[in-house]
Order: sequence, then structure tokens, then C-alpha cells
Amino acid sequence: MNIFILEDDLFQQQNLRRTIEKISQEEKISYKNLIVTAKPDVLLENLTLASLHNLYFLDLEIAEYDKTGLEVAQRIRKQDPFGTIVFITTHSEMAPLTFAYKVSALDFIEKDQKEETIIKRIRECLLLANMRIEKSISDDALIFKNKFTNLQVPYSDIYYFETTGIAHKLRLVSKNKITEFYGELSEFENIDTRLFRCHRSFVVNLANIVSIDRTNRLIMFPNKDECNVSRRTMKELLNKMNQ
Repeated sequence: MNIFILEDDLFQQQNLRRTIEKISQEEKISYKNLIVTAKPDVLLENLTLASLHNLYFLDLEIAEYDKTGLEVAQRIRKQDPFGTIVFITTHSEMAPLTFAYKVSALDFIEKDQKEETIIKRIRECLLLANMRIEKSISDDALIFKNKFTNLQVPYSDIYYFETTGIAHKLRLVSKNKITEFYGELSEFENIDTRLFRCHRSFVVNLANIVSIDRTNRLIMFPNKDECNVSRRTMKELLNKMNQ
């Protein structure tokens, strides 16, 4: 998973980082990236990092911003509906607002508690987030690992893979988010019978195709997502869809 920290107090920011690193080592919890920032825009820009499981520690109040943590949480929910959100703040009176913003936070940790209490709550959040990941990996999931990427996603969520224009960098368009990672498109065309190389730039999931526009050579997916089909592969694609 990726772990994000949004905190503008440098001392508290680094203390939270060290606490998470220490607990993760003690509990043998692995994570791909630990992104620490005081700027909401930096956090939001990194949501496309290659992971379908993310844990967010958000301060509710950032200097020069109003209700930043709640607004960032709303943005996160739109792009990452299954991410685990934890608020850390001195403003305990704002806890009811998390329900009004419909962000489904896992916990609301107050900064003015004893240090051992805060560490205990952070440990519980890390363990629960890790447990959710282990439970979510089913037998019917695509698992792809290389030097740069550890990707696990249910086949039912996959729409298509495409090239990005950057060497060896791919984009996965799925039901709930878009994920960019490093790999080769050829690695996916034969990994499962549901996946089909319809174009030099696309590998599609046949099970999630809604319709095919033969005239314009386009494949339609839910949510109006679409990708191209080459003239050479159109006939083979139609045959596979009719099987």
C-alpha cells in the first residue's frame, strides 16, 4: 500500500513519519511509498501512484487553508473510494463534520493525548489497514510484480491497460480509479484469457466491454471509458466476444 501524511507542522510531521516507520518494522507491515507533505496539492497529485490500497493520515487544519483535511478527504473519496482515512488534529470538536462530508474516516486521533495513546491508535490503524489489504486479495485477481510495481486488482474491476507515451510506463483504467505503473503491455496480453491485445497501445478486459463501434473502431466500457481497436484485430475481437 501507499501511506500518505498531510501535516504542516514540521515537528509533528517528522514524528508521525518516524512512528509509522517504527510500527511498520515492528509489525512487519510493508508499504510501497510513504509520502509526507504539508501541501494538499502534492498529496492529490500522487494519488495515481501504483497501488489500489492506500492509507491517509490527514491533519484537519493546514496553515492558510480552511477545513483542508475534510476537503482533501472528499477529493480522495472520489478517486480512491476504498482508501483508509485517519484524521489527526487538535480540533476534536470537528469530528461530527467528518460525517457531514461523507468521507468514512477510520479514526479521529487527537494530538493533545498522551504520546503512548497516540502511538497505540496509529498502530491499530496500520494493522487494520493491512488486514483489509490481505482480505481483499481474492483468487480472481490479477497479480503483477516487477522491480518497480506490486499491483493487485480484481479482474472484475479492470477495463483496460494502455501505454502513456513515456517509455515502459503504463496506465490501468479500472472501475474505481486510474493507476500508472512501470511495465510492458506485452506482459498482460497472455496473462489471462479475458485480456486481449486489441491495438498496439491497448490491452482490454473482454468481460467489461459494453459495446463495440465497428465504424470508428472503438471499444466502449462503463462510465463512458473507451479505447481504440486496430483494423487488424477487429475480426478476432468480434469472434472472441461471440464465443
